[in-house]
Amino acid sequence: MAVRSVTPVPIRKTKRGSRPPIGVLAALLVLAAAAAWAILRGKDGGDASGPLRADFETVWRWSDGAYAGGADEAAWSFRWDGSAGLKTANAFASALGFKLNGRLDAGGAPVDVVASDYPDYKLTLWVRSRPAKDGARPEAPLYDIVLLLDAARQADRGVIGAGIARVDKAMLDASGLQLRGGLTVRGRPAAEGAGARVAEAAEAKETEAYEDENTSSLTYFSGALGSRVLSGSKPVNLQIAESRGASGTGPELIIGVPLITGDYTMQAK
Repeated sequence: MAVRSVTPVPIRKTKRGSRPPIGVLAALLVLAAAAAWAILRGKDGGDASGPLRADFETVWRWSDGAYAGGADEAAWSFRWDGSAGLKTANAFASALGFKLNGRLDAGGAPVDVVASDYPDYKLTLWVRSRPAKDGARPEAPLYDIVLLLDAARQADRGVIGAGIARVDKAMLDASGLQLRGGLTVRGRPAAEGAGARVAEAAEAKETEAYEDENTSSLTYFSGALGSRVLSGSKPVNLQIAESRGASGTGPELIIGVPLITGDYTMQAK
């Protein structure tokens, strides 16, 4: 399966040490979110589990010594997105234990959001109908699907992995639905230079860099990860950012595969 490109706009072009204009972080995050739609599912596209679970295990191993208290003290979040017909979307929701409100098909509701809390993670599913073009509704409309899995602090690695496997199985049960997946993990670094040690463990090749007075962010490619996107003509699949923290917060280490989603600031605990 060919790697899909997010060109013509690369993820990062700012040189190390330069100061970007106001709002550049928000723009970069939009690009990162757009790039996440291009994640590869696997070498042949036929593996329903995709690369995300293996990438999670790999990043956990790399980052366990990088976070204060270990990887289980960091905040792990996962995102899957894509599109499908309503029948497939309903089957996916049902396989996860959700029931959609039933008004999407009639155009009575533009979006349906359902969520469920489990002891070790929270699942949130969005299904959104696409606006009709020129007022004409297609015979077989597609619906945008976004699923988030937010793990609880100190959740066991095996339990998180089982949550990812549950999503994989739900996709398989929904007629082999294929969604693109990614992860972001954030927490307190164990020591200065923690991000560099993660990159070293990944044997990662740096492709792009960004830095300002509060944040440094490096984008890499690592052959040990299955997920990847293109930035321009370069494949990337690992982003490591170190935030110095806003007033009243400490430094934060953020790792994203293939890119970070969310903001660069420490979220409320």
